[in-house]
Amino acid sequence: MPLNLAQVLNTLAHEIRTPLAVSQGYLKLLLDGRLTNADDSRRAMEQTRQALGALATLCMDMGKVSALAEESAAGVPVRIPAADVIANLRALDDMKSAAWDGDAGGRAIESANYRELAQALAIVAKAAFDEDRDAPHAMHATAGDDLTLLAGSTDAIPSLQAGPAAPHAQAVDFSKGGKGLKLIWAAFVLDRHGVQTWTNAQHRASVAFRIPLVQA
Repeated sequence: MPLNLAQVLNTLAHEIRTPLAVSQGYLKLLLDGRLTNADDSRRAMEQTRQALGALATLCMDMGKVSALAEESAAGVPVRIPAADVIANLRALDDMKSAAWDGDAGGRAIESANYRELAQALAIVAKAAFDEDRDAPHAMHATAGDDLTLLAGSTDAIPSLQAGPAAPHAQAVDFSKGGKGLKLIWAAFVLDRHGVQTWTNAQHRASVAFRIPLVQA
């Protein structure tokens, strides 16, 4: 799953292009004197302000991704009960709309920052949810040798249970645009924790995670 430099740069270029084009377009209209109405000028300035704010957010995200990518170690790993990771994930705002079922079991996840892991899981799940905003969203947890989390619209959950080797399973695209660098950051975090991810080509609003478990 690790991202390569080309994927990171392509995502960054895509994310920068839109707010930059918006800013340049409105500023050109103003400089050309084509926005003579005060309301139009104010609206143009507000759109430009929002676009520049998006660029500022990207700069902060770049720093966050860079710091994570350059860390030789993310602290000393400790064994966290898988149930605690699930509880932290369920408490995040992006996950509160999802219906939950399943059991995390009595084993543990080895992590130096399990809250960071939960946040990365939530970012990727929310991206799947956004593919079908109107559908009811579900999260299903099962624990065995690994902790498996299935996320997406309720009708997509069964298609994920066949696993990453199923005929319609495919890798998650962490470099797709429209999400800033959140997915890039999440990909680094999940890779650091050895998390395997997949989706189902027939259900875009779906994603699955397989997280290694250890004895508690």
